[in-house]
Amino acid sequence: MIQLPLISEALFKQFSPVTANTDITEFVPYIGIAQELHIEPILGEPLMSELKEQIATNTLSPENSDLVLKLAPALSFYAVYQALPFHWATIVNKGITIRESENSKGVDINDVAQLRRWIKDDAEILTAQLADFLCRCKASYPLWRPANGCCNEVINEGTATKDFDSGFYFPHTKKGCC
Repeated sequence: MIQLPLISEALFKQFSPVTANTDITEFVPYIGIAQELHIEPILGEPLMSELKEQIATNTLSPENSDLVLKLAPALSFYAVYQALPFHWATIVNKGITIRESENSKGVDINDVAQLRRWIKDDAEILTAQLADFLCRCKASYPLWRPANGCCNEVINEGTATKDFDSGFYFPHTKKGCC
Protein backbone atom coordinates (compact mmCIF):
# COMPACT_ATOMS: atom_id res chain seq x y z
CA MET A 1 0.00 0.00 0.00
CA ILE A 2 1.35 3.42 -0.97
CA GLN A 3 1.63 5.85 1.91
CA LEU A 4 -0.20 9.13 1.20
CA PRO A 5 1.74 11.94 2.87
CA LEU A 6 -0.35 14.42 4.83
CA ILE A 7 1.96 17.28 3.87
CA SER A 8 3.24 18.50 0.54
CA GLU A 9 6.89 18.98 -0.35
CA ALA A 10 6.30 22.74 -0.06
CA LEU A 11 5.08 22.37 3.55
CA PHE A 12 8.00 20.08 4.30
CA LYS A 13 10.45 22.68 2.99
CA GLN A 14 8.70 25.44 4.93
CA PHE A 15 8.73 23.68 8.30
CA SER A 16 11.71 21.30 8.26
CA PRO A 17 15.19 22.13 9.56
CA VAL A 18 16.81 21.37 6.18
CA THR A 19 18.08 24.27 4.08
CA ALA A 20 15.99 25.64 1.24
CA ASN A 21 18.45 24.53 -1.44
CA THR A 22 18.41 20.87 -0.28
CA ASP A 23 17.04 18.32 -2.73
CA ILE A 24 14.15 16.99 -0.67
CA THR A 25 13.30 14.06 -2.92
CA GLU A 26 15.48 11.90 -0.66
CA PHE A 27 13.38 12.94 2.35
CA VAL A 28 9.97 12.20 0.81
CA PRO A 29 9.92 8.46 1.72
CA TYR A 30 10.66 9.36 5.33
CA ILE A 31 7.61 11.63 5.52
CA GLY A 32 5.41 8.53 5.25
CA ILE A 33 7.46 6.63 7.81
CA ALA A 34 7.40 9.53 10.28
CA GLN A 35 3.69 10.00 9.68
CA GLU A 36 2.95 6.37 10.48
CA LEU A 37 5.25 6.16 13.52
CA HIS A 38 4.72 9.54 15.16
CA ILE A 39 1.62 11.36 13.85
CA GLU A 40 -0.91 8.57 13.31
CA PRO A 41 -0.82 7.50 17.00
CA ILE A 42 -1.82 11.04 17.98
CA LEU A 43 -4.55 11.52 15.39
CA GLY A 44 -5.97 8.02 15.54
CA GLU A 45 -7.15 5.89 12.65
CA PRO A 46 -10.56 7.53 12.02
CA LEU A 47 -9.20 11.10 11.79
CA MET A 48 -6.16 9.90 9.84
CA SER A 49 -8.40 8.14 7.30
CA GLU A 50 -10.56 11.23 6.89
CA LEU A 51 -7.48 13.40 6.30
CA LYS A 52 -6.02 10.98 3.75
CA GLU A 53 -9.32 10.72 1.89
CA GLN A 54 -9.78 14.50 1.76
CA ILE A 55 -6.19 15.01 0.62
CA ALA A 56 -6.51 12.32 -2.07
CA THR A 57 -9.73 13.85 -3.43
CA ASN A 58 -8.55 17.45 -2.95
CA THR A 59 -11.57 18.24 -0.73
CA LEU A 60 -9.80 19.30 2.46
CA SER A 61 -12.23 20.97 4.87
CA PRO A 62 -11.15 24.28 6.48
CA GLU A 63 -10.80 22.55 9.87
CA ASN A 64 -8.65 19.77 8.44
CA SER A 65 -6.61 22.30 6.50
CA ASP A 66 -5.85 24.00 9.81
CA LEU A 67 -4.94 20.61 11.28
CA VAL A 68 -2.52 19.86 8.42
CA LEU A 69 -0.82 23.22 8.98
CA LYS A 70 -0.56 22.44 12.69
CA LEU A 71 0.89 18.95 12.22
CA ALA A 72 3.28 19.96 9.40
CA PRO A 73 6.11 21.16 11.69
CA ALA A 74 6.10 18.01 13.84
CA LEU A 75 5.85 15.73 10.81
CA SER A 76 8.65 17.60 9.02
CA PHE A 77 10.99 17.34 12.00
CA TYR A 78 10.20 13.65 12.50
CA ALA A 79 10.83 12.98 8.78
CA VAL A 80 14.29 14.53 9.08
CA TYR A 81 14.87 12.57 12.30
CA GLN A 82 14.02 9.31 10.49
CA ALA A 83 16.11 10.19 7.42
CA LEU A 84 19.32 11.44 9.05
CA PRO A 85 21.09 8.10 9.52
CA PHE A 86 20.50 7.26 5.87
CA HIS A 87 21.89 10.60 4.72
CA TRP A 88 25.02 10.00 6.74
CA ALA A 89 25.55 6.44 5.48
CA THR A 90 24.26 4.51 2.50
CA ILE A 91 23.50 0.82 2.16
CA VAL A 92 25.02 -0.52 -1.06
CA ASN A 93 25.68 -4.01 -2.50
CA LYS A 94 29.09 -4.31 -0.86
CA GLY A 95 28.06 -2.98 2.55
CA ILE A 96 27.45 0.32 4.24
CA THR A 97 29.38 3.40 3.18
CA ILE A 98 29.67 6.83 4.73
CA ARG A 99 28.72 9.60 2.35
CA GLU A 100 31.48 12.09 1.72
CA SER A 101 31.87 15.10 -0.53
CA GLU A 102 34.85 16.83 -2.07
CA ASN A 103 33.62 20.21 -0.85
CA SER A 104 32.70 19.42 2.74
CA LYS A 105 33.76 17.40 5.74
CA GLY A 106 31.51 14.57 6.90
CA VAL A 107 30.41 14.28 10.51
CA ASP A 108 30.99 11.23 12.66
CA ILE A 109 28.32 9.01 14.18
CA ASN A 110 28.39 10.90 17.50
CA ASP A 111 27.60 14.15 15.69
CA VAL A 112 24.72 12.48 13.85
CA ALA A 113 23.40 11.07 17.13
CA GLN A 114 23.51 14.50 18.79
CA LEU A 115 21.81 16.17 15.84
CA ARG A 116 19.08 13.52 15.88
CA ARG A 117 18.55 14.11 19.60
CA TRP A 118 18.08 17.86 19.05
CA ILE A 119 15.69 17.27 16.17
CA LYS A 120 13.69 14.71 18.17
CA ASP A 121 13.47 17.08 21.15
CA ASP A 122 12.04 19.78 18.89
CA ALA A 123 9.69 17.30 17.23
CA GLU A 124 8.35 16.22 20.62
CA ILE A 125 7.62 19.83 21.57
CA LEU A 126 5.85 20.36 18.24
CA THR A 127 3.88 17.15 18.83
CA ALA A 128 2.79 18.42 22.25
CA GLN A 129 1.63 21.64 20.58
CA LEU A 130 -0.36 19.54 18.09
CA ALA A 131 -2.02 17.66 20.95
CA ASP A 132 -2.84 20.96 22.68
CA PHE A 133 -4.37 22.24 19.43
CA LEU A 134 -6.54 19.14 19.15
CA CYS A 135 -7.63 19.49 22.77
CA ARG A 136 -8.56 23.16 22.29
CA CYS A 137 -10.44 22.41 19.08
CA LYS A 138 -11.83 18.95 19.87
CA ALA A 139 -15.36 20.07 18.91
CA SER A 140 -14.09 20.58 15.33
CA TYR A 141 -12.64 17.05 15.18
CA PRO A 142 -15.35 14.58 16.20
CA LEU A 143 -13.32 11.68 14.75
CA TRP A 144 -10.46 12.43 17.14
CA ARG A 145 -10.85 10.19 20.17
CA PRO A 146 -8.09 10.96 22.64
CA ALA A 147 -7.15 8.63 25.43
CA ASN A 148 -8.74 9.33 28.79
CA GLY A 149 -6.97 12.14 30.58
CA CYS A 150 -5.32 13.44 27.40
CA CYS A 151 -7.15 16.75 27.55
CA ASN A 152 -7.13 18.32 30.98
CA GLU A 153 -9.62 20.99 31.90
CA VAL A 154 -6.96 23.70 31.68
CA ILE A 155 -5.74 23.95 28.10
CA ASN A 156 -2.26 25.18 27.17
CA GLU A 157 -0.81 24.55 30.58
CA GLY A 158 1.02 21.30 30.06
CA THR A 159 -1.89 19.27 28.74
CA ALA A 160 0.33 17.23 26.47
CA THR A 161 3.44 17.09 28.64
CA LYS A 162 4.76 13.86 30.02
CA ASP A 163 6.11 13.35 33.51
CA PHE A 164 9.90 13.40 33.62
CA ASP A 165 11.42 9.94 33.49
CA SER A 166 15.07 9.81 34.49
CA GLY A 167 15.37 6.21 33.35
CA PHE A 168 16.32 5.04 36.85
CA TYR A 169 14.14 2.64 38.79
CA PHE A 170 14.12 2.88 42.55
CA PRO A 171 12.23 -0.02 44.12
CA HIS A 172 10.09 0.78 47.11
CA THR A 173 11.48 -0.90 50.20
CA LYS A 174 10.29 -1.00 53.76
CA LYS A 175 12.26 1.05 56.24
CA GLY A 176 14.70 -1.02 58.16
CA CYS A 177 15.18 -3.53 55.36
CA CYS A 178 18.56 -4.11 53.81
